[in-house]
Amino acid sequence: VVLLPTYWMFVTAFTPEEDIIRMPPRMIPKRPTFENFKRIFIFTDPKKSLPRWFLNSTIVAVSVTIISLFVSALAAYAFARKKFYGRELLFYLFIATMMIPGEILTIPMFLLVKKLNLLDTLWAIILPAIPAPFGIFMLRQFMQDIPYDIEEAARIDGCSDLTIFFRIILPLTIPALTALGIFTFITQWNLFLWPLIVLSSPEKYTLQVGLATLQEQHVRDYGLLMAGASIASIPIIIIFFTFQRYFVRGLAAIRG
Repeated sequence: VVLLPTYWMFVTAFTPEEDIIRMPPRMIPKRPTFENFKRIFIFTDPKKSLPRWFLNSTIVAVSVTIISLFVSALAAYAFARKKFYGRELLFYLFIATMMIPGEILTIPMFLLVKKLNLLDTLWAIILPAIPAPFGIFMLRQFMQDIPYDIEEAARIDGCSDLTIFFRIILPLTIPALTALGIFTFITQWNLFLWPLIVLSSPEKYTLQVGLATLQEQHVRDYGLLMAGASIASIPIIIIFFTFQRYFVRGLAAIRG
Protein backbone atom coordinates (compact mmCIF):
# COMPACT_ATOMS: atom_id res chain seq x y z
CA VAL A 1 0.00 0.00 0.00
CA VAL A 2 2.81 2.41 0.87
CA LEU A 3 4.87 1.64 -2.24
CA LEU A 4 1.94 1.67 -4.69
CA PRO A 5 1.98 5.46 -5.41
CA THR A 6 5.75 5.37 -6.00
CA TYR A 7 5.40 2.33 -8.25
CA TRP A 8 2.60 4.00 -10.21
CA MET A 9 4.74 7.13 -10.64
CA PHE A 10 7.59 5.15 -12.22
CA VAL A 11 5.18 3.09 -14.35
CA THR A 12 3.53 6.24 -15.70
CA ALA A 13 6.93 7.77 -16.46
CA PHE A 14 7.71 4.83 -18.79
CA THR A 15 4.23 4.68 -20.37
CA PRO A 16 3.23 6.40 -23.66
CA GLU A 17 0.61 9.13 -23.32
CA GLU A 18 -2.11 7.19 -25.15
CA ASP A 19 -1.69 4.26 -22.75
CA ILE A 20 -1.77 6.44 -19.63
CA ILE A 21 -5.33 7.63 -20.18
CA ARG A 22 -6.77 4.23 -21.12
CA MET A 23 -9.26 2.50 -18.84
CA PRO A 24 -8.72 0.25 -17.05
CA PRO A 25 -5.11 1.26 -16.41
CA ARG A 26 -2.28 -1.25 -16.79
CA MET A 27 -0.11 -1.94 -13.75
CA ILE A 28 2.68 -3.07 -16.07
CA PRO A 29 3.34 -0.94 -19.17
CA LYS A 30 2.72 -2.88 -22.38
CA ARG A 31 4.98 -0.60 -24.44
CA PRO A 32 7.59 0.90 -22.10
CA THR A 33 9.39 3.92 -23.51
CA PHE A 34 12.00 6.52 -22.52
CA GLU A 35 10.28 9.20 -24.59
CA ASN A 36 8.96 11.06 -21.53
CA PHE A 37 12.49 11.32 -20.09
CA LYS A 38 13.86 12.51 -23.44
CA ARG A 39 11.24 15.24 -23.70
CA ILE A 40 11.80 16.50 -20.17
CA PHE A 41 15.49 17.08 -20.90
CA ILE A 42 14.80 18.89 -24.19
CA PHE A 43 12.93 22.20 -24.22
CA THR A 44 12.81 25.01 -26.75
CA ASP A 45 13.14 27.51 -23.87
CA PRO A 46 16.74 27.23 -22.54
CA LYS A 47 15.64 28.74 -19.21
CA LYS A 48 13.41 25.72 -18.56
CA SER A 49 16.21 23.24 -18.05
CA LEU A 50 15.77 20.21 -15.83
CA PRO A 51 19.53 19.74 -15.28
CA ARG A 52 19.75 23.37 -14.12
CA TRP A 53 16.82 22.93 -11.73
CA PHE A 54 18.38 19.72 -10.46
CA LEU A 55 21.68 21.54 -9.84
CA ASN A 56 19.90 24.37 -8.00
CA SER A 57 18.11 21.93 -5.71
CA THR A 58 21.37 20.11 -5.04
CA ILE A 59 23.16 23.35 -4.16
CA VAL A 60 20.38 24.40 -1.79
CA ALA A 61 19.90 21.02 -0.10
CA VAL A 62 23.61 20.29 0.35
CA SER A 63 24.48 23.82 1.53
CA VAL A 64 21.64 23.99 4.05
CA THR A 65 22.40 20.50 5.35
CA ILE A 66 26.11 21.14 5.92
CA ILE A 67 25.80 24.66 7.38
CA SER A 68 22.73 23.85 9.48
CA LEU A 69 24.34 20.74 10.96
CA PHE A 70 27.44 22.71 11.95
CA VAL A 71 25.48 25.60 13.49
CA SER A 72 23.05 23.26 15.26
CA ALA A 73 25.92 21.19 16.67
CA LEU A 74 27.65 24.30 18.05
CA ALA A 75 24.46 25.57 19.66
CA ALA A 76 23.57 22.13 21.04
CA TYR A 77 27.05 21.79 22.53
CA ALA A 78 26.63 25.10 24.35
CA PHE A 79 23.18 24.18 25.68
CA ALA A 80 24.16 20.64 26.66
CA ARG A 81 27.69 20.98 28.03
CA LYS A 82 28.11 24.62 29.12
CA LYS A 83 26.72 26.32 32.19
CA PHE A 84 25.77 29.97 31.86
CA TYR A 85 23.15 32.28 33.31
CA GLY A 86 19.70 31.83 31.75
CA ARG A 87 20.67 28.72 29.81
CA GLU A 88 17.45 26.79 30.42
CA LEU A 89 15.22 29.82 29.84
CA LEU A 90 17.01 30.70 26.62
CA PHE A 91 16.83 27.12 25.41
CA TYR A 92 13.10 26.76 26.05
CA LEU A 93 12.37 30.14 24.48
CA PHE A 94 14.32 29.07 21.43
CA ILE A 95 12.55 25.71 21.25
CA ALA A 96 9.19 27.47 21.66
CA THR A 97 9.67 28.91 18.18
CA MET A 98 8.93 25.41 16.87
CA MET A 99 5.28 26.00 17.81
CA ILE A 100 5.00 29.02 15.50
CA PRO A 101 3.41 28.01 12.16
CA GLY A 102 5.74 28.62 9.25
CA GLU A 103 3.04 30.51 7.34
CA ILE A 104 3.12 33.28 9.97
CA LEU A 105 6.82 33.86 9.31
CA THR A 106 6.49 33.98 5.52
CA ILE A 107 5.81 37.72 5.18
CA PRO A 108 8.42 38.87 7.75
CA MET A 109 11.05 36.63 6.15
CA PHE A 110 10.13 37.90 2.69
CA LEU A 111 10.52 41.52 3.81
CA LEU A 112 13.84 40.72 5.45
CA VAL A 113 15.15 38.93 2.37
CA LYS A 114 13.98 41.84 0.22
CA LYS A 115 15.85 44.39 2.38
CA LEU A 116 18.99 42.29 2.08
CA ASN A 117 18.62 42.30 -1.74
CA LEU A 118 18.56 38.51 -1.85
CA LEU A 119 15.33 38.02 -3.78
CA ASP A 120 15.62 35.75 -6.81
CA THR A 121 18.83 34.19 -5.51
CA LEU A 122 19.52 30.82 -3.96
CA TRP A 123 20.76 32.60 -0.82
CA ALA A 124 17.14 33.59 -0.16
CA ILE A 125 16.40 29.90 0.36
CA ILE A 126 19.62 28.87 2.08
CA LEU A 127 20.03 31.55 4.78
CA PRO A 128 16.54 31.37 6.39
CA ALA A 129 16.83 27.56 6.66
CA ILE A 130 20.11 27.54 8.63
CA PRO A 131 18.63 28.17 12.12
CA ALA A 132 17.00 24.87 13.05
CA PRO A 133 15.36 24.66 16.50
CA PHE A 134 14.48 21.00 15.97
CA GLY A 135 18.09 20.19 15.06
CA ILE A 136 19.43 21.95 18.14
CA PHE A 137 16.91 20.15 20.36
CA MET A 138 17.72 16.78 18.80
CA LEU A 139 21.50 17.14 19.11
CA ARG A 140 21.27 18.59 22.63
CA GLN A 141 19.34 15.54 23.83
CA PHE A 142 22.00 13.30 22.33
CA MET A 143 24.97 15.27 23.70
CA GLN A 144 23.57 15.27 27.22
CA ASP A 145 24.00 11.49 27.34
CA ILE A 146 27.73 11.67 26.59
CA PRO A 147 29.65 10.99 29.86
CA TYR A 148 31.27 14.08 31.35
CA ASP A 149 34.27 11.99 32.38
CA ILE A 150 35.47 11.94 28.78
CA GLU A 151 35.36 15.73 28.57
CA GLU A 152 37.07 16.17 31.94
CA ALA A 153 39.86 13.78 30.93
CA ALA A 154 40.40 15.81 27.77
CA ARG A 155 40.62 19.04 29.76
CA ILE A 156 43.22 17.49 32.05
CA ASP A 157 45.25 16.70 28.92
CA GLY A 158 45.08 20.37 27.98
CA CYS A 159 42.37 20.28 25.29
CA SER A 160 40.51 23.50 24.56
CA ASP A 161 36.75 23.77 24.06
CA LEU A 162 37.10 23.67 20.28
CA THR A 163 39.38 20.64 20.44
CA ILE A 164 36.91 18.81 22.68
CA PHE A 165 34.06 19.76 20.35
CA PHE A 166 35.73 18.66 17.11
CA ARG A 167 37.68 15.62 18.33
CA ILE A 168 35.39 14.17 21.00
CA ILE A 169 31.83 15.47 20.89
CA LEU A 170 31.31 15.50 17.12
CA PRO A 171 32.63 11.94 16.50
CA LEU A 172 30.40 10.60 19.26
CA THR A 173 27.42 12.46 17.79
CA ILE A 174 27.73 11.05 14.26
CA PRO A 175 24.57 8.83 14.51
CA ALA A 176 22.42 11.81 15.51
CA LEU A 177 24.11 14.07 12.94
CA THR A 178 23.41 11.52 10.21
CA ALA A 179 19.73 11.20 11.12
CA LEU A 180 19.36 14.98 11.30
CA GLY A 181 21.24 15.40 8.03
CA ILE A 182 18.84 13.05 6.24
CA PHE A 183 15.84 14.92 7.66
CA THR A 184 17.30 18.28 6.63
CA PHE A 185 18.28 17.19 3.13
CA ILE A 186 14.89 15.65 2.38
CA THR A 187 13.06 18.72 3.72
CA GLN A 188 15.11 21.14 1.63
CA TRP A 189 14.96 18.95 -1.47
CA ASN A 190 11.15 18.82 -1.34
CA LEU A 191 10.71 22.49 -0.37
CA PHE A 192 8.20 24.20 -2.63
CA LEU A 193 6.31 27.18 -1.14
CA TRP A 194 9.24 29.35 -0.03
CA PRO A 195 11.29 28.93 -3.24
CA LEU A 196 8.13 29.69 -5.22
CA ILE A 197 7.76 32.98 -3.31
CA VAL A 198 11.34 34.26 -3.48
CA LEU A 199 12.37 33.03 -6.94
CA SER A 200 11.13 34.63 -10.15
CA SER A 201 13.67 33.67 -12.84
CA PRO A 202 13.09 30.23 -14.42
CA GLU A 203 16.82 29.50 -14.48
CA LYS A 204 16.94 30.01 -10.68
CA TYR A 205 14.08 27.60 -9.96
CA THR A 206 14.62 24.57 -7.78
CA LEU A 207 13.45 21.22 -9.09
CA GLN A 208 10.08 21.20 -7.32
CA VAL A 209 9.18 24.71 -8.51
CA GLY A 210 10.38 23.94 -12.02
CA LEU A 211 8.23 20.82 -12.23
CA ALA A 212 5.22 22.87 -11.13
CA THR A 213 5.73 25.20 -14.09
CA LEU A 214 5.70 22.20 -16.41
CA GLN A 215 2.37 21.19 -14.92
CA GLU A 216 0.94 24.62 -15.74
CA GLN A 217 2.27 24.45 -19.28
CA HIS A 218 1.34 20.81 -19.98
CA VAL A 219 -1.73 20.20 -17.88
CA ARG A 220 -2.58 16.78 -19.33
CA ASP A 221 0.94 15.55 -20.05
CA TYR A 222 1.08 13.12 -17.14
CA GLY A 223 3.97 11.14 -18.59
CA LEU A 224 6.17 14.24 -18.63
CA LEU A 225 5.20 15.15 -15.07
CA MET A 226 5.78 11.64 -13.72
CA ALA A 227 9.15 11.47 -15.46
CA GLY A 228 10.18 14.67 -13.68
CA ALA A 229 8.83 13.44 -10.36
CA SER A 230 10.72 10.16 -10.79
CA ILE A 231 13.99 12.00 -11.38
CA ALA A 232 13.32 14.21 -8.33
CA SER A 233 12.74 11.18 -6.09
CA ILE A 234 15.88 9.27 -7.07
CA PRO A 235 18.39 11.24 -4.87
CA ILE A 236 16.18 10.86 -1.80
CA ILE A 237 15.77 7.12 -2.34
CA ILE A 238 19.53 6.68 -2.80
CA ILE A 239 20.42 8.76 0.27
CA PHE A 240 17.91 7.00 2.51
CA PHE A 241 19.01 3.48 1.59
CA THR A 242 22.70 4.44 1.70
CA PHE A 243 22.51 5.89 5.21
CA GLN A 244 19.63 3.77 6.50
CA ARG A 245 21.78 2.03 9.10
CA TYR A 246 23.01 5.32 10.58
CA PHE A 247 19.52 6.79 10.37
CA VAL A 248 18.00 4.00 12.47
CA ARG A 249 20.91 4.07 14.93
CA GLY A 250 20.55 7.81 15.39
CA LEU A 251 16.82 7.67 16.07
CA ALA A 252 17.22 4.70 18.42
CA ALA A 253 19.95 6.46 20.38
CA ILE A 254 17.88 9.64 20.71
CA ARG A 255 14.79 7.75 21.87
CA GLY A 256 16.92 5.84 24.35
